[in-house]
Amino acid sequence: MNQLPDTVPILTDIVEDAQGAAPPMDRTPLFLHELEAHLTLAIHEKADEMVHNACREMEALLLEQVSDRLRSELPVLVARIIAEHFHGPDRSH
Repeated sequence: MNQLPDTVPILTDIVEDAQGAAPPMDRTPLFLHELEAHLTLAIHEKADEMVHNACREMEALLLEQVSDRLRSELPVLVARIIAEHFHGPDRSH
């Protein structure tokens, strides 16, 4: 079984960058580009979802309006067609 040492080693040597080494890379532009791409995708997906929901809601509303109009106009239409059929000028009884 592993035993822990009695003392924790402490690093005391100073490490310096090697001569001629490339300067550290600034990752901020890369990070911002990735963040922008992620935000753009998320916003586009949300907008697409909202448009589809709005279309479904409008379709339901239009269907309800057409159904209500049909319900209110149907008795008059039926009565007119029956009257034309039995009392029209072309019919002789």
